Amino acid sequence: MKINEQQSAYRAPLAGPPTSVFGRLMTIAAGVLVLVVAFMFSILALGVVLVVGVLVFAYLKWKTRHLPQDLRDLHQRMQEEASRQGGYQTPQAGGRVIEGEVISDAEYQASTTPDQQSGSEQGRATGRPPPAGER
Repeated sequence: MKINEQQSAYRAPLAGPPTSVFGRLMTIAAGVLVLVVAFMFSILALGVVLVVGVLVFAYLKWKTRHLPQDLRDLHQRMQEEASRQGGYQTPQAGGRVIEGEVISDAEYQASTTPDQQSGSEQGRATGRPPPAGER
């Protein structure tokens, strides 16, 4: 017996395409039914996930309902304590905030070369930066 004959002997023949019109209609109906049932289960699973998500959100919201007020109270207490110590002052509304790095004169002079210092001193005296060649 050859290998091809052995393999074909063990294989069960697959059902061929239905030859009658009735068989074809039954196959189409079975496929549509399977798709409808799968769609219904997917909608059900989505609904369950949505309901569980809403319940978890509601539970967390309920458990943390006092947190914003507690944080406001803590912030107010910290401001009062700092104002008693004189260390913290609240900025005025509409104020101007400028962020940057402060370089002291000693650090600036140490980082410049001697020929640049003359230009930088001139710039500091006039309030303008030194010319490009003197930097």
